[in-house]
Amino acid sequence: MLRLTCIVFLGWMAHAQGSQSEGGINNRDLILKGLSKDGAPIPEAMPRGYALVIGIAKYQKLDPSEYLAFPESDAEAMYRVLISQEGGAFPAENVHVLKGSQATLAAIRRELEVWLPSVAQPQDRVVVYFAGHGFVKGGRGYLAAWDIDPRQPEISGYPMDTLGDVLARRVKAHWKVLLTDACHSGKISAETNNETVDAQFSKLPRDFLTFTATTAREQSFEDPKLSTGFGLFTYFLVQGWKGNADNDPCDGVITASELVAYTRTNVERYARERNVYQTPRESGDYEPTMPLGMHRGCVGASSAAPSMQGAAVIETNMDNVQIYVDGNLVGTAFAGKPLSIPGLASGPHTVEGVRPGYEPDHKEVVIAPGQQAPVSIRIRYVKQVKKAAQDLNSKGEKLLETHRSSLNLIHIETAQHQSTSDLRQAQQFFAQSLSNDSGYSTAAFNLGQVDQLLSDEKGSLEAYKRAIGIDPSYTDARLQYSAVLIENGDADEAIRQLTEAIRLEPSNDQAYSMMSRAYWDKGVWAKCIELADKAISLKPSNDQAHLWRADAVRQLGAQEKPGPARIGYYTQARQDYKTFLTLTNFTTPIYDWFAFHFIGFGLGSRKHADRKSAYDSQRSSGFLGLCLCDQRLDNPLQARDDCQRAQKYDSTDPIVYFELGNVYRDLYNVALDKGQNRCDYLVSARDNYAQTIKLNRDLEESRHAAAYLDAIDSKLPAVKRRGCS
Repeated sequence: MLRLTCIVFLGWMAHAQGSQSEGGINNRDLILKGLSKDGAPIPEAMPRGYALVIGIAKYQKLDPSEYLAFPESDAEAMYRVLISQEGGAFPAENVHVLKGSQATLAAIRRELEVWLPSVAQPQDRVVVYFAGHGFVKGGRGYLAAWDIDPRQPEISGYPMDTLGDVLARRVKAHWKVLLTDACHSGKISAETNNETVDAQFSKLPRDFLTFTATTAREQSFEDPKLSTGFGLFTYFLVQGWKGNADNDPCDGVITASELVAYTRTNVERYARERNVYQTPRESGDYEPTMPLGMHRGCVGASSAAPSMQGAAVIETNMDNVQIYVDGNLVGTAFAGKPLSIPGLASGPHTVEGVRPGYEPDHKEVVIAPGQQAPVSIRIRYVKQVKKAAQDLNSKGEKLLETHRSSLNLIHIETAQHQSTSDLRQAQQFFAQSLSNDSGYSTAAFNLGQVDQLLSDEKGSLEAYKRAIGIDPSYTDARLQYSAVLIENGDADEAIRQLTEAIRLEPSNDQAYSMMSRAYWDKGVWAKCIELADKAISLKPSNDQAHLWRADAVRQLGAQEKPGPARIGYYTQARQDYKTFLTLTNFTTPIYDWFAFHFIGFGLGSRKHADRKSAYDSQRSSGFLGLCLCDQRLDNPLQARDDCQRAQKYDSTDPIVYFELGNVYRDLYNVALDKGQNRCDYLVSARDNYAQTIKLNRDLEESRHAAAYLDAIDSKLPAVKRRGCS
């Protein structure tokens, strides 16, 4: 198995040659395979998807009385359902989100007019979602960017006719959908009202599906009592995309016609029951069978599901109870404040209430068409763990050396290193603890950690997944589960898990740094940097965030043409590597300290049984990154020192030897330009190239090393005859 250090710092070559960076073409995610109820084939994969999601609640230049409540949280919900496997099945890096102050006019233009046309291919799906204000001036409509000036929307707003032209003519995707929720108020300007805004959408080209939140003369409503608080339109769009719209027929594919019909019917009903009127409207000459999402629930069903939906009304006896419906977090319930979850497909559903420190409550409920099903969640019992299970878990934790969270950056250890036999015994204790008490989430979590250290990837995945199943609010388990997913190449599922972790703990810096790592895997450097910056803003000492930021910035530098911009990237990356190395430069002996970060196997070999080798591997990676930057900044002497220090931490990494060979080659050429014949530099370059090949002859670097080796061997005798300096 390849060392991750090799992957990390060879990445600039691999990504440049073999895959696309941000906005590039990605492999399609395989989703389903089979036949629908009428024998029609279900596609093995959804068409690849790209989406732009915009939500603006508060505006820079609008009066606070004109702010909206939920467009930004609606945008987050839309993002979650689009990247969900049982939903839109969009690769996460293909869904760009602009919320609040991010959604400037310049940013909207860039995403719509540059990014989408550059990435979408004829066979793809494209979704554009906008929730915010609309303006009309001089008979022309505008989407309100965050920095719109209500006195000059023609200059500061995004023209709706331009939006239509971009989607119709410049975005080449076959399947295109525009979803808008912009008819909120008629008080912003004299010419702007719901009817005039709606009229502007009706003028858009008919080359794609336009689905708006209202018809003319109606207002788009928001409801703080609807789940976590939603705009009606977005709530039912999300519910439909989750699978509730798959009913005509129920075949595992959510089509445009199903999503439109479901959303319109449920928004109308929900609004009417509250004595208001809102009717979403679709337009455009679109294909009703346009595939927009996937749903596993009806695959293989013998008959179509009923077309009507019902609702669950959930009440609880305690505050801050997290409610999950069919495994999806839908909101937080409070005593005396029922949580309404409308738009559920008729049939059986599982409702679970979770409150940390208490036993969860599970209810099975059958949703009848057109009916509200009351669900009473009662959190009664403090979570009790059998003493025998606790004792077994404690024994395992002692062998694991400390009762620690996997998120803590540094853990004091004893001078005695843990051994493989220690870990095997701890593994048995945790397994026995779970056998004694199957609801003991801590034991499941600890089992996942020890499996990680033993390189039992399958076991660690199963253990962490079990911990999450026992306690869906167990954020640490979601994070560490994501770590193993990343290690095993499933960055997409890791991103989905991390999205939920951030939803549970919005200020968790490790969740953001892990997400940065996941996007690094996908080669989306700008997103990687954005997320690392967020982690650093939450906790400046998050060393992993500095590491991934450094490497992503370096990757951008590698893509730049020689010049000031390239130098700037490498200079910034160098500083981030130095910060990472400073944060991990423990002054006490490394046998006493260890950074067990989100990547459970460290950045190096997965074969280590103690944690010292993971620490060494991380340090080696940092110095290697520093070496690469110094080399490209024409600091060969510093680069030599960096690479040599990387070797001290990991003497088995062929990439380090290859880069050190390059540094000595550069030093030889610099000396030659000064009239010095430094044979020792050339010999050192040769030795390092030879060691690269010896350690792993199958690497691309080894093929280059072999060519350099041949060149050096052919010239070295003549070089020595000239006399060495």
